[in-house]
Amino acid sequence: MPEYQDLLLRVVRVGYLGLTVGAFLFFCIWEGGAARIGFPSRGRHIARNVAMFVLVVLFADIMVGGYLLRLPERLTAAPHGLLSPLDWPLPLLIVIGLLAADLACYLYHRLSHRVRWLWLLHSVHHTDPHLDASTALRFHPMDMAFYVAVITGTLLALGIPLWAAGVRALVLNPQFMMQHANVRFPLWVERGPAWLFVTPAIHRIHHSADRPGIDANFGQMFSFWDRLFGTYRAPAGDAPPRIGVTGHDDDSWQSVSGMLATPWRGRRSL
Repeated sequence: MPEYQDLLLRVVRVGYLGLTVGAFLFFCIWEGGAARIGFPSRGRHIARNVAMFVLVVLFADIMVGGYLLRLPERLTAAPHGLLSPLDWPLPLLIVIGLLAADLACYLYHRLSHRVRWLWLLHSVHHTDPHLDASTALRFHPMDMAFYVAVITGTLLALGIPLWAAGVRALVLNPQFMMQHANVRFPLWVERGPAWLFVTPAIHRIHHSADRPGIDANFGQMFSFWDRLFGTYRAPAGDAPPRIGVTGHDDDSWQSVSGMLATPWRGRRSL
């Protein structure tokens, strides 16, 4: 591996942790001082969602990504895929990798709302009745394991270095915190870059408890996938009238054990 790539990989590793934790703490502090919508038991809500994130790291990142997919071993290796014979420069491959991974995640996310057993896993993210920065951490470990596999498979198939996923995370993780943050952003943040990026106003629609909102705006980083495939819904008003999944906001669904059991408990109600 060339020396500059090794340096870049180290920057990505440090930046991934620093930006993820930093963005989370930044928005948590902001929410504590100027919440967009107040709700009770905020500390418990954050603690539970953070606990789910820890389980995601242990299962999806370490067990699935680390042991099953052997990502640490493959991270710096030059993969051979569809683009390898073209011998394109690395910066171009990284840009293609960012776009391809985001498109793959858009498609998987959309599929998660169509395929029953995938929805039961993904619904853990949607059953949060209070959007805040910690909601960005709230996923079922099995759901995130599939995301890891989707991104890894996409990059390997194209022949793009796997550390491109880390470059994407440098941008996406803070953006994801921002999309869920329980604060009021200036209009230029909410609407200005909406032609390119998924803004908080765009993503809040996706967390609506009602259709068609929940079946729209599947993009993670870029908003043009939704426009291209006809799933875009423009923000209207301050926020959807109802957030979450109707009938699943009581404590039995919000505890860590309740979230882990949601795919099985919710087979008849979700």
